[in-house]
Amino acid sequence: MLVSLRDSSGACWRLQDAFDFEFFEVGLFEFELFEFELKERLSMRFRRLAIAGMSAASFLGSGALVCMPTSTVFCQDTKALEIPGFEASSTEGTDVVTLSIAPLDRLLPDITHMMRISGAGAQSGLITGAVNGYTSGIDRARPIGGFVKLSSAGLPMGVLALPISDLDEFLGGLELFGEAEDLGEGLYSMNLGPNTLFAQHKGDWLFVSTAEEALEGAPENPGSRIEKMAAKNDLMFEVNVQNIPDELVDLLTSQMRTGFEQAMEAQSGDLSDAEIEANRVQGEQAMKSLEEAITDTDRFVFGLGIHPKDKNMTIDFGAQMVEGSRYAKQLGSMKTMMSKLSGHIADSNAISAKTMTLFAPEDAAQMQTSVDQGKKVLFSQIDDQINNPAVSAKVKEYLDRLIKILTESSAEGAVEAAISVSTDPSLNAIAVFSLADGAKVEALAQDLANEATNAGAPISVKLMSGKHQGSNLHNISVPLPYNADDKLRKIVGDDVKIAIATAPKSVYLSVGKTAEASLKSALDANAGDKKIAGVPARMRLSLSQILNFVQTIESNPVVDGMLSSLNNGEDMIMYDSQIIERGGVNRITIQDGVIKAAAGGARAGMAGQGGF
Repeated sequence: MLVSLRDSSGACWRLQDAFDFEFFEVGLFEFELFEFELKERLSMRFRRLAIAGMSAASFLGSGALVCMPTSTVFCQDTKALEIPGFEASSTEGTDVVTLSIAPLDRLLPDITHMMRISGAGAQSGLITGAVNGYTSGIDRARPIGGFVKLSSAGLPMGVLALPISDLDEFLGGLELFGEAEDLGEGLYSMNLGPNTLFAQHKGDWLFVSTAEEALEGAPENPGSRIEKMAAKNDLMFEVNVQNIPDELVDLLTSQMRTGFEQAMEAQSGDLSDAEIEANRVQGEQAMKSLEEAITDTDRFVFGLGIHPKDKNMTIDFGAQMVEGSRYAKQLGSMKTMMSKLSGHIADSNAISAKTMTLFAPEDAAQMQTSVDQGKKVLFSQIDDQINNPAVSAKVKEYLDRLIKILTESSAEGAVEAAISVSTDPSLNAIAVFSLADGAKVEALAQDLANEATNAGAPISVKLMSGKHQGSNLHNISVPLPYNADDKLRKIVGDDVKIAIATAPKSVYLSVGKTAEASLKSALDANAGDKKIAGVPARMRLSLSQILNFVQTIESNPVVDGMLSSLNNGEDMIMYDSQIIERGGVNRITIQDGVIKAAAGGARAGMAGQGGF
């Protein structure tokens, strides 16, 4: 159940499942409102870094790092999802940001590989040549590092750490831009237009910065730290939120609250009193959660890796919370969660996804307030859009029952969902949800079926049509109108077939030509006391299966171009997540074939062969 509330300026609140807040689009509150007070204290570059960091902290702060309600944490998988350098990284010191770039001997071939599979291989030589021209004297077998600290005045000071094999050769390669002046004791300066660069040579490292002060605290050997970070990622950075001064964090959060209040005031003229109050309550709860997420986030990381041997690209991101914080405690309690409803999920499907969401008992009151306020807004909109009072009352009655089912399920502390889509022999989708009381769903379906029958709707409903694996089966058939699109008939047939299974603690929904058979297969796969390690979220998408299915419905030149570029089954987009100590890590994996297919489709489109 998803409801979106959007004001005229575009600010959006999304209420999902039990109408709890899922995410709060702080960016739409006009960051300019709180950038003003920072202007005298921060440079433009660090303002953007700080704002992005705080926003990311709020987004990532709940641990599993996926959009989630404020009262939600997620469970653990037994297979380690490692982000090299994250688990072993140190939070000691004063660095706000730590950056690593892979050794040039690995980075440049990786870039060439990515450009080649994306159809820009001819241009890769230009990049390689340009980089090689200005990196003479750099040790190409060691990674490049970067650090950002704050000065005593609160200004950012960036330092670039270059691994040096021959200092004279490196400085000589830069003579085109200017001559480096030797200031003694390994310190150099170079004028680049109106700017001055300072460099400090220590051992086999050259530290470069625009602020001489920043070089005073340069580490003797940053290699061990950034080597771990660059082990599998071409680019990785870590933000230590706790190293940002408290007064700066307080200023950011106070200005975010000011922006929220001004946005609420600006939109109030277009809303009813009930909507204004609902938005105010929801906004206050979101702001409190946002502020808590910022102050409770210890650090977060982002990594990008290109892997020619594995034929994929990975995007890693993760965060850890402050020791002893509410989020850290909630996450720590989730490591042993097990899934009971994802046994039917198979990576061989066109699409498969599963998620487990846990609701903290201490947040029950807040969640109920969110539900009540969300219902007020929703019911007000129904009254405005449905002129018939009797019909409006019926719609609200059934929605209220559905909302109660969802809130009761959330109150039990955990909600699990799994979705799978197959295309062989025909398109069929199955969704499974855990519920507090499956019998209430059954009763709701019975009443809705009676309403449809009494209204003379051309729908065939067979409730309690059988039993399978202890679940009650129900079948619904909805005939397509006589003038329905032929492509739609190819997909679903002359009737939309829906099969439903209700169990004491779950409900299954299957849609497609083989709805009932697919439903029974899912019930069989989940039967017994099978328990699978739970994960916050996991998704698999097979691009070739989806494209091939599209082609069976209607020939498409762009899809032809994409399919012709796919080979060797490298067609997967994958998402994995896992709880770690006090936090969570996530990985998006994109196989090479997906990138090739995108490039092939783009070429076909640019050639004027048509579109989707």
